[in-house]
Amino acid sequence: MTTVIAGFAPFPGAPFNPSGQLVEALQKAPPIDGVRSVVLPVAWEQSWTVLKSVIEEHRPRNVLLFGLHMKTERVRLELCARNKRELGREDRVGAFPSGPSILDGPERYDSHLPWAQIAALLRQEGLDFEWSTNAGAYLCNDTLYRLAHHARDYGIEHYGFIHVPVTDEMVEDLLKGPADLPAVFNSISAAALFQFARVLGDWLSRTFPGTGPAVEDRVASA
Repeated sequence: MTTVIAGFAPFPGAPFNPSGQLVEALQKAPPIDGVRSVVLPVAWEQSWTVLKSVIEEHRPRNVLLFGLHMKTERVRLELCARNKRELGREDRVGAFPSGPSILDGPERYDSHLPWAQIAALLRQEGLDFEWSTNAGAYLCNDTLYRLAHHARDYGIEHYGFIHVPVTDEMVEDLLKGPADLPAVFNSISAAALFQFARVLGDWLSRTFPGTGPAVEDRVASA
């Protein structure tokens, strides 16, 4: 296994999450050699735990996270994670963050992905995008920070986060539900997002193939 692609389940204010739907579509499609996908719960004490178990099982070299950002106008490439949590922000199971910081670590971790190649793939698929140095303070940022903090221990060389808006296909359902919709928002094609993720996952696995030693061996030698 060389690449893990993860998305998130729905959460308070977002009854539909295109990143989770993206992963479900990838799971139903013909498999990509070396790629595993997983939907993560939006829960302060569960999101990283689930991702970590997948990492320990498959020992990927690359981990790519997708998540929903209701207010972004286009695909947003998150260049870093920050050591902060939004106090008072409820997760999917009704829990709240235990403190303002994620871990005893630096203020910021940079993502490590081949951004120039990813930008080229986005343009190839006709998807507009923007660069961001603020992944927020909810579970998207939280999970990316934990991933970056532990990446070396697990032999992960490339990791990062991509925020996406809602998809065109979700808009009608969102109007019927309890979603906390902004006054103005954008959407993208689910098919275009799926194609981009599939092409990117395949490219990462072919460009950065292979796997390192067993997790227990890496941790023991750290």
